[in-house]
Amino acid sequence: MYICAVIVYVMRKFLSLFILLFVSFELHAGGLSKSEYWLERHTQYALNKGDYPLAAKYGLMLKNIGEYKHNDESRLYSYMYLGQALMMCGYQSAAKYYMQKSLSLAEKLSNYSALCSVYNGLGLYSSMVDRNYYRSLAYYFEGLNVAKKSQNLHLEAILLANICDVYYWEKDPTGLKYALECYNIGHNRHDPYAIFVGANSTAYMYYLKKDYKQALRYIKESEFVMHQNGYYEQAVVYNLYGEILFALGRDSQAIEYYKKSISYSKTVSATRLSDTYWGYALVDIKLKKYDEAIALLNNGIKTLNRKNFSVRRYDLLAALSKCYELKSQYAISLRYYKVSQTEKDSTFNVEKEAAINEIQTRYDTEHQNRLMKQTRLMVIEKEKKLEVTFLMLALVLVVLGGVVYMYRRTHNLYRKIVRQFRDSVTRENNLKDEISQLQTDRLNDVKYVKSSLTDQKSSELFRNLDRLMMEKRLYTDNLLTKEKVADYLNTNRTYLSRVINEKTGQTFTKYVNQYRIKEAIKMLSDPYNDTPLKAICYDLGFNSMSTFYSLFSSVTGMTPSQFRQHAK
Repeated sequence: MYICAVIVYVMRKFLSLFILLFVSFELHAGGLSKSEYWLERHTQYALNKGDYPLAAKYGLMLKNIGEYKHNDESRLYSYMYLGQALMMCGYQSAAKYYMQKSLSLAEKLSNYSALCSVYNGLGLYSSMVDRNYYRSLAYYFEGLNVAKKSQNLHLEAILLANICDVYYWEKDPTGLKYALECYNIGHNRHDPYAIFVGANSTAYMYYLKKDYKQALRYIKESEFVMHQNGYYEQAVVYNLYGEILFALGRDSQAIEYYKKSISYSKTVSATRLSDTYWGYALVDIKLKKYDEAIALLNNGIKTLNRKNFSVRRYDLLAALSKCYELKSQYAISLRYYKVSQTEKDSTFNVEKEAAINEIQTRYDTEHQNRLMKQTRLMVIEKEKKLEVTFLMLALVLVVLGGVVYMYRRTHNLYRKIVRQFRDSVTRENNLKDEISQLQTDRLNDVKYVKSSLTDQKSSELFRNLDRLMMEKRLYTDNLLTKEKVADYLNTNRTYLSRVINEKTGQTFTKYVNQYRIKEAIKMLSDPYNDTPLKAICYDLGFNSMSTFYSLFSSVTGMTPSQFRQHAK
């Protein structure tokens, strides 16, 4: 039996040595061997799944390999993942140690993706362990700046969602704008996880705003995306369902969702689980089930204590005090009340210190700015009078140049408008003459479809087209096509396009749009015509304001609103 044990021990050592040698072989793109890459991926997967002990195990293996091979990239990822995994396992001092090491290494390697994750981990540590929400937000926003610079929208979305978590713990709905930004990033990039966390964070913020209809809408979308993609945050989603339903007075449904949330306790952080215990206890307090509420609150406190987390502990202790008060056990109630106040005071002191530091930093910055301003004033006072005179002369020349430029521009615009009106009037008179001639012409009804298009028929067809545009104002039809116009003229679209091109050098669309623009100019030139621009746009057959503005500006050199203003 002893010999067998020795053989097994030797085989295990040999296998460990073999694995270490194997992972040191064959480099993978990006500086990691294939085995290191495998470990990095599986560590991240374990973190996302919520299996923090497994993530710590893989992270430690990756760390040993990286240090053995002196591979900075392996060490960076191992420190980063170990920091997050150990924090969730409750080993806070070790977690902080690895987070700080990963921060230094990420900055040294200029690895922006890793730097974002490191700032994210430090933000989580500050909020969940230290309860320093100011510092937590500072880390998250620092990570957000790095994510924006590196254009990593996925990490940007995750950081935005975590910023919302801080606002949630503070019961502050100000975080809604960050939640919606995260949600929009998810939909714009078709990123399911960003949609999931964005919808979840938005639901939290609307819950704080007491807009429960919107909160339910977003939490339903979050649940749908979660099921579609197999995410492991069921406990978080069902807890929020419980909070919303409890706020709506649907206590029995809220309890069902709180129970569902607790059933997924193995895949959720201690802070989120304690959140569920607290919410469930509030329902029981309302239903006067004080003993059940006390049991839930104690479970929540034990969960936080096991992981050395501070978030939500004050609320749990305050609720315990309330329970014992309602049970008329005032001595126990007072004891928990004192503990909760101590907890609250420690949070206040941390936040107060951060606020003081923020004020002091702002003061130092403003002080430096004042010194810089005073220095600049002294330099300006010592400048020569000639330099001041030159500056004033330059300013005068710039102003005069601007005035001359604006005068010439305005003058040219007015000349262009006058020229357009002159051309328009001339053309209208010519068209009237042609219309009177066509009324006596016996060949108006000639069919062009089955005959060749001679020069005479081409001219006749163009005159009929102009007459239709003038009399029937076909251009106001926003669904006008060549086929429709050809039917009016008893011809076909090919002949119609050919005639327009030969006579005007334009396409059918440009030919129709010139009538629309001329009519718009005529309407906007009338100082008593107050028809809204949008109504003018659609009345003249345009399908969009952007097309109308673009064509009008290309013809007149100014927008319709500027033209109307000048006309008035």
